[in-house]
Parts: sequence; structure tokens; C-alpha cells
Amino acid sequence: MVSIDIANSDTYSPGTIYASFYHTGKTLDLIQYGLGDSVTLYINDTFSARYGGAQGTGTARGGSDSGITLAASSSTVSGYYNEYYVRIAGGTGLLNEVRQIVSYDGTSQIASVASPWTTMPDDTTLYVLQEGMQPFVLDGSTKSIKYIHLSWKQSGRRKITVEQGVFAGIASDGAIAAASSWSATPLLVVGDSFWDGTAAPINTPRLLDTFALGMGWLPTNLGQGGTGYLSVSADRLNFQDRIAPPREAWRVLRTAKAGTFRINVTFGGVTSTSAPLAFNAGIEAALNALPNISGTGASFVVARGDYATPLIVVGHGMPGATLSFDNSGLTAGAMTILGRYTGDVAPNVPTDSNGNALPFYLLVPGSGNDTRYSNAQIQAAATYVAQQIAIRFPTAAAIFTGIFGDCNAGTSTIGASDISRNAAIAAAAAYLPAIGGKVPFVDTYANGLGGLKIINGLGTVADPQPGTNSNLKSITAPGHPTGPGAQFMSDWLVAQLKELIGTTQL
Repeated sequence: MVSIDIANSDTYSPGTIYASFYHTGKTLDLIQYGLGDSVTLYINDTFSARYGGAQGTGTARGGSDSGITLAASSSTVSGYYNEYYVRIAGGTGLLNEVRQIVSYDGTSQIASVASPWTTMPDDTTLYVLQEGMQPFVLDGSTKSIKYIHLSWKQSGRRKITVEQGVFAGIASDGAIAAASSWSATPLLVVGDSFWDGTAAPINTPRLLDTFALGMGWLPTNLGQGGTGYLSVSADRLNFQDRIAPPREAWRVLRTAKAGTFRINVTFGGVTSTSAPLAFNAGIEAALNALPNISGTGASFVVARGDYATPLIVVGHGMPGATLSFDNSGLTAGAMTILGRYTGDVAPNVPTDSNGNALPFYLLVPGSGNDTRYSNAQIQAAATYVAQQIAIRFPTAAAIFTGIFGDCNAGTSTIGASDISRNAAIAAAAAYLPAIGGKVPFVDTYANGLGGLKIINGLGTVADPQPGTNSNLKSITAPGHPTGPGAQFMSDWLVAQLKELIGTTQL
């Protein structure tokens, strides 16, 4: 068995999310650490599958040869789970057997599947609803390493390309050799889960991938759900911090297994130390409760991270602050500062053999998660991002778009607030370097007041609105596309970008 630490292998360029290599065996394990939600796999430069992305779990209330009755807490809307996959996770049934849901009756809460079960589920069956066919397999010894196990009937030479947020390595029964990427034009996208596709498409490429292929570019997906220029959900960072964090930002490796630790923060000439914290305790609340932080206007945000995956600690409004940990109370493991967190873009900027930054496209799509903030707030935040891109990433051809996939939308009709929100982002985009003499902004509400939203409709898979991208699983998540929806948006965005860029290419 060949095992490779991908971060130290010539099959992988450190800092990129894509990894391409040749595999000649019959079995292959793709290894990930931490918080990677899903994996997109390409074989011989052709989309193969997406894996992972659990949408819900439960205990079945019965089953049939080609169906399963979901838990009573499941949706009562017919069609709600269409196109998803259901996996047997325990109880009666073949463990980890997966079937695609072809229809869902909201009244009976019965999900009909595409082919018969090997063993019919019953009221002891545990299940997981997920967006892809194959589950991750959790390593039994460490509980921190997850695998996707792939197998073929015959050995052969295949080019494997993996797109994943935290790709750690591979294990193979055959030879591994480096392979070149399919494009020399790099694209980085910082967006929310609209680009991550957490609600769908299922076994089809993400919107990001269909768009990038339409442009002939090689994408790096920095999408992360629940984010925007200002909006942040639990354990997430907004666009400002992910693109241009303050200097007071750290990567913290958490391997603590037993005991307690303390946090030390020095700010404004004063050092404060937390009370002892359990080895597995959250640290954001403790940081913000420190006497030299609380009430000063300064604040900490802590995101991501689990065992073997660094926490990201970002300090706002505390210039010159330092962070350290007292591990003397830990009896196993440690809290270790690995260094500064420089954002998600900086480590992924393509470089030549001498380390010089190369040109790349940077796409920042607007987020419907920001709707609770005022236009002035969004414009200020987006302006900061645009100005920082121009300073920090001089080789970037950056492009902003208006709102993509407004999950909070209550109508398919463009309103005055939609137009003014896009205008706020467009004003910020004016601070970016021009492309072909144009402000690099794509107006997603170009149909105008009272027109239909091209990007987000409220139709369903079964009832799309002609001429709009309403072919969404909107009853599940209005801003997230199905396979046809992703293709529609991809075609639309490709046309907009080609018009903007024209013959000006990197």
C-alpha cells in the first residue's frame, strides 16, 4: 500500500485545494482531515462524483423494498428530499448502503428510492440524508481522519483530481505519479455556501466547477456556508476576514486531549489570563470575557478547527495584541500557535518556481446572507475588501458580483431594495482595478425593477419559471441550485464574464 502525505508530495502544490495525480492500482483512499464538508472528484479530467455533505439524520419508522419512512420530524412538503441520497447508518439494513431518492410524499413521509434495498429497512434503521453517494469513513483509531474508499475492477492508469477544502493525502495499492492541472488559468472564488452547493446539486458538479469549465479556468473553491461581507454563522468568518484579516489573527493547532489550559492575551500594555478551561472547551467566549478585551470595543472571532485542523482566531480592534496559551494544566496534547492567519486567498495565490505571484482571477459573489445589514454597511465592508485586494494581491484580476442566491428572498420579482443593494456592491467594485476599462462588476438584477430575478426564483424542481434560474430545490434552500439550476447559472455567468473581460485574458 502506497501512502502519501499530500502536503509534502510532488503531486500537490502546497496552498492549493486542487490536487492532480496519476493512479495505476485498483483501490484508492482519499484522506481528509477536519472540516471539509464534501469532495468533488474528477477522473481523467471528467467530473466523476461528489461525496459527503450530510443534510440530516434520523431513525426510520418503517420501510419497503424500495422505500423508507423517514422520522416524524421530517418535512411534510412533497418533493422536499427529491434527488438526495439516503444512507443506512445503523440498525436493520446493510451498513452504508446508499440509494437515491426519486420521490418523496410529504403526507406519508415516505421516500421512494431508485433501486431495491439489499435488506429492507424497518423502525430500527438509522439513516443519513446526504448529497452524494458514498459516505466518509471515519478512522477507527484516531477518530479524526476521514476517508473515501474508491475501487475499480481492473488496474489501470487514471488521472485523479480532487477538489476539497482540507485534502491531506492518499493511500493506494498502486503507483502514484504527479499529473499536471487541466488549465493554466487559475480562478479563486470566495463565496458562501451558494458556491459550495450544500443543498444540491447532488451527483453533479458544483456551480463553481461548471462555470470554471465554461471559462476554461482551473478553480479553487474557497466557498464556506453562512457567510457574506458582514454576515457570519457559527464557526465561520466573513469575506473581510477571509480575504484581508487584520494582523491580529492566528492559526491554533488544538491537540489537547485531557486536562486544562489557560489563554493569555496582551493588549494595550495589559495582559489578561483566563480561568482554567477544559481541554475541549470553546475559546471564543473566554477570549471575549478577558478584562482587557470586554467593554473595550475589541472582540475575537474563532472559526473552524477540530482535532488536527487549526482553529482560526481573529482579533478585531486590537492592534498589536498578542496571544499565547499556558498548557501546564494539560496532561495530554497541547494548544499550539502555528503562526499568523493571513486569510484564505493569500495561501492560494499561484506562484512561479521562484515564489513570485502569478496573475489569477478572483471572484467574490455577493451574498444574500447580508440582507439584515444596511446598504451603507455593506458598501463599507465591500469597499474595504476591494481596497485590500488591490493592495495585497496586485496580480489579481478581481471581479465582484451582485447578490447570488438570496436565501432570504420571499419573491422572484426584483424590488427597489435588491437594486440598491447591488448598487452598493457595485460602488465598492469601483475601487478594484478595471478590466478592459470597465468596473469589474456583474449585475445580477440587470432585469430591472419589477423584472424576474435571473439568479434566484422560488420555483421547485418540478415547477421552474421559464427564462429564470428558478429550477432550484427552493423548498429546501431557496438560494441553492440543483444540477439544472447550477448549469443555468453557470451559462448565464459565463456569458456575463466573457462580455466583461472580452479579449482581455490573463
